[in-house]
Amino acid sequence: MSIPTPDFLTCPICRTRFNGTTKKPISLLCGHTCCSSCLQLMHRKQCPLDATPFQQEDIDSFPTNQALLLLVTETRTEEGSTKALQNGDDSKNDEKVVGHCIGELALYLKPLSSGSQKAGNSITLSRPMQRKLVALVHCQLAEPVGRARALRAARSLGERTCTELILQHQNQQQLSSMLWAAVRTRGCQFLGPAMQEAALKYILLSLEQGEALSRKVLVLYVVQQLEPHFPQASKTSIGHVVQLLYRASCFKVAKRNDDSSLMQLKKKKVPTATLR
Repeated sequence: MSIPTPDFLTCPICRTRFNGTTKKPISLLCGHTCCSSCLQLMHRKQCPLDATPFQQEDIDSFPTNQALLLLVTETRTEEGSTKALQNGDDSKNDEKVVGHCIGELALYLKPLSSGSQKAGNSITLSRPMQRKLVALVHCQLAEPVGRARALRAARSLGERTCTELILQHQNQQQLSSMLWAAVRTRGCQFLGPAMQEAALKYILLSLEQGEALSRKVLVLYVVQQLEPHFPQASKTSIGHVVQLLYRASCFKVAKRNDDSSLMQLKKKKVPTATLR
């Protein structure tokens, strides 16, 4: 899945592709990235997209986004090189290490059609992974606010990576059993297949003669009928099923003043398969 002409490699103001000379990518604390030329021309010291004020008045003091620069120039500057990681105080060195790692991750955003792409990075990313990685690449690491944003983006990217690895390496039977295990832990909102089938049967049984019942009465009746066989049945879970049927337009609803609305099946004879 390639990314033809990625928007994250262009300035959102002038729509010009970033470069290493006059259009250097400058990431702001809010997570937006603009070129150095557009920021120099601004009269107000704030983000042109969401009006977040700049932390510093001097635009020249803003750090260049080395990860984006690596994508557009295919060269790493001394500021982002591995040699630079060996010098300086610990805090600056930590910032450079993080920036270097983000730069390595940014290489996965290169279009697959790029002939200069490294063989080790020739991996197709899903759309969610691309979006999360782009959000991380746009974070500014020079200020605490930007580093906090980068931490959240990195955590989100890591969680998505774990999810996709699990989905890729599990067979359908294992995945199905895990999903049902998760459903059972949320028994207040979801039903298993057998319990859902029984709930639909009792809903149909209570309304098949054309009776009009309130939602509360219908739910209580179904819960009472299910309780001997499904002790975990609750008003919340059955009410969830009734609400789904209501949204699927299975009922005719008669509103009453100062009282609950009455629900009635639209057809007197409705097979269980239709409700299902």
